[in-house]
Amino acid sequence: MSLLKKADDTTTLSEAKELGKVRSVSNDSIFANSSNEEEIYAEIGDIHGYLNELLGWGAWQAVNPEKMKGELIAKQEYIEEILVPETKGTLRDDLERAADGIGKAIETNDTQDMLITHRIFHDLDVVMNDIVVEDYWGVTETYGSTSP
Repeated sequence: MSLLKKADDTTTLSEAKELGKVRSVSNDSIFANSSNEEEIYAEIGDIHGYLNELLGWGAWQAVNPEKMKGELIAKQEYIEEILVPETKGTLRDDLERAADGIGKAIETNDTQDMLITHRIFHDLDVVMNDIVVEDYWGVTETYGSTSP
């Protein structure tokens, strides 16, 4: 499997659910500490918002990861040091892939891996926080339709 799983197609979350492309996951299987679930949901939403501002609506074309290295490293470290330890299983895997995508974007000075990172946070935010959006990418191990 590729370090950064690519999306096949986009659909709406409701369509994906109807087609069985969104797996139901118990919080016990993805959170190390159940008392922090709501905080993690909020943090995932915040990071998704940050990535929307940074990359959304065509802005990704003007982003230069090398020039934003300090800011991006801080986001990567936050994911690795704060979020990852609070998770387990597939959610941990998704967050590690997202952090790796930021690192790879810095290393290659290419936003392509950042787009995948954005899609991971997008899909997590949409499902966890029940956000109504047009696009659901189906790129996470946590909520994807196939077993991890």
